[in-house]
Amino acid sequence: MNDNAILFLFLIIALVLLWFFVWGPQAKEVRAEKKRLEAEERALREAERAKLLSERDDLLQSIRGAAPDFIINARLEFEREYRSKGGEGMFGQEMSPLTCFGYRVGKTKGRPEAERRAILEYAVAADYDRTLQFLPESYRNEWGKPLSLERFNRIYQHLNNTADLRDGRRNYEVAVSHWRTDALWFRTQQLPSVEKYRVV
Repeated sequence: MNDNAILFLFLIIALVLLWFFVWGPQAKEVRAEKKRLEAEERALREAERAKLLSERDDLLQSIRGAAPDFIINARLEFEREYRSKGGEGMFGQEMSPLTCFGYRVGKTKGRPEAERRAILEYAVAADYDRTLQFLPESYRNEWGKPLSLERFNRIYQHLNNTADLRDGRRNYEVAVSHWRTDALWFRTQQLPSVEKYRVV
């Protein structure tokens, strides 16, 4: 065996020994550290998610629990009327969960601004499967889950679409103004909460 072959063999043995006693354990430590950091990150994400879920549930409970009597009474009255008519004629352009909770605009039968906004806040947080269980499930599902982006969009679009349908029509100026200002208020006041909790 010549000197080059011996040197080459010695070099290979040295590299193998370095791998087993230095680089291999270091690589294992690096992998273990990486796994530990990933597990910590997962745990932090889960803790943040649990915190957001708890905050969202507390917010929903506070909104639902503070529902003014006029919302509860309007819902009961709507349900009575709905059942007495067998659901017939209850679904038109203006029909929505907002209507069920007493939302009305305009100068004749319209509610004051504070009441309309309380209804909007309640409508985005309400559990429709419990509060509106008398309505068809397919209709309730169209409005999304409480505090979801889908629910927010449905309410926001409903306000704007209803205003658009009546815009320019005689005697609807006040109603259109109410729908538009309520839609703007709803977007400004409710979208931040919806965005905050949409990852949950």
